[in-house]
Amino acid sequence: MNDWAKTERRPARVSLAEGLVITGDIHLQPAVAWRDGPETPLEMLNREDAFFPVTLTAKDVVFVAKSQVAAVGFSPSEVQADVARQSAMRHIPLEVMLVGGTELRGIAVSELPPNRSRALDFLNDSAPFFLLVTEDGHVCLNRRFVRAARPLS
Repeated sequence: MNDWAKTERRPARVSLAEGLVITGDIHLQPAVAWRDGPETPLEMLNREDAFFPVTLTAKDVVFVAKSQVAAVGFSPSEVQADVARQSAMRHIPLEVMLVGGTELRGIAVSELPPNRSRALDFLNDSAPFFLLVTEDGHVCLNRRFVRAARPLS
């Protein structure tokens, strides 16, 4: 028996570096140790695990290498945001160009300290993935596949 039955499924669109797209459910932990509520897609992607499971429409499971993921798109959660955390976050409008030419515009959310709150500091953060909130939903982007980014005013 597998442990995926204990996870929370979230519909997502996983875009791989070479352009292949996998649509299915990603699996998130029902709770995390550092706050109330379930794991977010960004937290799952930034865990040290090299692979994550995606359940396809036909109920088959594919294990995806995080190192090959360019982006993971999903709809925002209806879970209430942590108000204390939200007040400490800085919103950075960005235009991002990925390897392959895809361009996205949105708001990156930063929890960096005030003395490191520039767009460049955010982009140079050590976490492999970051969240961009776009008009079409939320996208976790792999920093390895960002060709260029520019702050928007």
